[in-house]
Amino acid sequence: MSQIKAAQFSEAEIAQIGKELKASQMTLEQAEPLALAKGMSATEFTQLKVRLQSNATVPAEVKEVQKKSTAITQDGAVLASKNSVVFGSELFTSKSLSFEPNQNMPTPPNYVLGPGDQLDINVYGVQQFNYSATISKNGTINIPNVGEVFLSGIAFEAAKNKLQKQIGKIYSTLAGNGSKLSFSVSNYRTISVTIIGAQQSGNYRLSSMSTVYNALHVAGGPSDIGSYRKIELIRNNKIIRTIDLYRFLTKGDQSDNISLTDNDVIRIPSYEARVTLEGEIKRPGIFEMVAGENLKQVILYASGFTENAYKNRILVKQKTNSELKITDLNELSYESYLPKAGDIINVDKILNRYENRVVIKGAVYRPGEYSLPNSGSMTIKDLLKKADGVTENVFLEKASLIRQKSDLTKEYISFNLQSALNGEEAANMILQKEDVIMVFYNQELLDNYNLSITGEIRKPGEYTYVSGMNLYDLLLESEFFTDIAASNVTVFRNKKDVVYNQNDKEKIITFNLTIDPKNPKQASTFLMEPQDQVVVRRIVTFETPQMVSVSGEVLYPGGYAITKKEERVLDFISRSGGVTDEADTEAIKVIRNGLNIPIDWKLISKKPLSTSNLILNAGDNIIIPNKISTVLISGSVMFDTEVPFRKGKNIKYYIKNAGGTAEKGWMKKVYVLHANGSASTSCSVFGIRKYPKVFAGSKIIVPEKPVKTKASTGEIIGIASVLTSLAGILQAVFR
Repeated sequence: MSQIKAAQFSEAEIAQIGKELKASQMTLEQAEPLALAKGMSATEFTQLKVRLQSNATVPAEVKEVQKKSTAITQDGAVLASKNSVVFGSELFTSKSLSFEPNQNMPTPPNYVLGPGDQLDINVYGVQQFNYSATISKNGTINIPNVGEVFLSGIAFEAAKNKLQKQIGKIYSTLAGNGSKLSFSVSNYRTISVTIIGAQQSGNYRLSSMSTVYNALHVAGGPSDIGSYRKIELIRNNKIIRTIDLYRFLTKGDQSDNISLTDNDVIRIPSYEARVTLEGEIKRPGIFEMVAGENLKQVILYASGFTENAYKNRILVKQKTNSELKITDLNELSYESYLPKAGDIINVDKILNRYENRVVIKGAVYRPGEYSLPNSGSMTIKDLLKKADGVTENVFLEKASLIRQKSDLTKEYISFNLQSALNGEEAANMILQKEDVIMVFYNQELLDNYNLSITGEIRKPGEYTYVSGMNLYDLLLESEFFTDIAASNVTVFRNKKDVVYNQNDKEKIITFNLTIDPKNPKQASTFLMEPQDQVVVRRIVTFETPQMVSVSGEVLYPGGYAITKKEERVLDFISRSGGVTDEADTEAIKVIRNGLNIPIDWKLISKKPLSTSNLILNAGDNIIIPNKISTVLISGSVMFDTEVPFRKGKNIKYYIKNAGGTAEKGWMKKVYVLHANGSASTSCSVFGIRKYPKVFAGSKIIVPEKPVKTKASTGEIIGIASVLTSLAGILQAVFR
């Protein structure tokens, strides 16, 4: 079973193994020692367990019940759950880490051979010889014609040299370089390793290529109280290496990851001291300490502080024999402080305030936050200079300094801004951190100094008011009147009364001005005020031409403007020269918004004021098609066709020419679609069916009969029940 690989089985074979185990009334837990005794490696059996447990067809009673709070990963590693916050536990809880030995790599020169290793020996060149053998329990292999060669306990490179000498005695060209020797380990033996103090302590059979980290990972890593810093590798009853996993975690140093040999013991003692790091640390958690390590070293294990850490004070909560105590540490004491078991070390955030900030707001060119100089002082004038000075609309008589006092309350200090700019000592005060300077705007300059102009002006909109501005200036900015502007200009102005008059209901003053659009300079006599609203009126008689299109058989087709209200179809056809001899007057129609409106030419010719002589809207299209001398028959007929129009022939004549109605043809609902877009349907008068007349260009359409479905027995019973109930109700009402 040492040759078995869990990955080589298909899902069907995995299911069959599960069935065999059930037939033998054996669980995976019971099968494990038997498989290991037969030579199967512990790693391969762990992977096989994972596949058996994940296969849905394997009986539940075969699958191993996990008694410990652990889980099996796909690569066979055991996940520690309780220990997940201890620094180093991620080596054994991560599914992507297994430290599985690479058995496909060339055998290392220092690999020590032992019983169970399978060797491939190949002599090539002038003489050729191939041989595979497994080192026996006696430590030898028996090579044909050469004899027994003892290889157990010999390093791989030394074994190769020994074989070359022994085989060279028989194959002489090997000694003279006429032939060469190839020597490799095709299958590595398994070794027995005992692990104590792990999540799953016990004896493990591993590949002889396994290392310490591989063995620890298979066993799930240290137990909840196991040490990560003082793991002992015991060989021949002597500690040959003390393994510190933190060297690998912090530096990537794999010097402790040494190869294992048969009967090695890995002992994981209990930890001596652990401390907890909390707060603004990049990797908060529990860290194991060894004697002599200081706080600075623990912080390095945690990858240092975050950007928001307040490094000048670290709070340490410590346990004494009878109670708790706290200790404050600063940056100078990191190296001198030696943490004790159970310490809880908390790193706080920096305060959300600034040590050298001042702020300036209001009427300056660059308001915002500024820093106080590291040496010397900054005055209000200096800060105003940094902010590129005050704006033009600044209020110079007064500004405010808002200062935070020691009790965190604020005080307001007023000063004359002009005096501060002049450098006068009383106003040009020295600034402190968190001071805020408020520079006010001149409220007169900040009023809503806008004007509005709308109507028949080339650039209507809002414009900035300037003192002394007149109406001509505003017209000049808005690029004067349009071509359809009237001379009537209205100005609306807010009434500004100092004294309230309850009888005065008007709040707006209206000025009706007459300004000749061709001579706008006369508007210069009217002075504007802030918030004035100007409206330029439109010429009363002016309207944009609205067009109607006439197309088809008229003398002058094209677009025509609506020159007066309530112009009709007949008016536009007359303006376009009248219909031609080729016009089909029975098919005249108007298209409006994509819909057809049929026109009765005979009626509107006799009665021009009738409603049939449609009043046209802008965008209407009058269509006068040419004459069509055929009739189209379609729908539920034997075949769709188009036949010549014959005056006096009825609808049945044309349907007969289409082969008659089809099996589902419905003559009762036959209808005719005329060339002008109107439609006529058949009707019954005193039991006599009358069909619509057919004209040249008409379309006869025969619809299909609807499919009738017979009522089911249940439906008939339901209807009868309803009728019976209704009859009973009526009888009760009229009794």
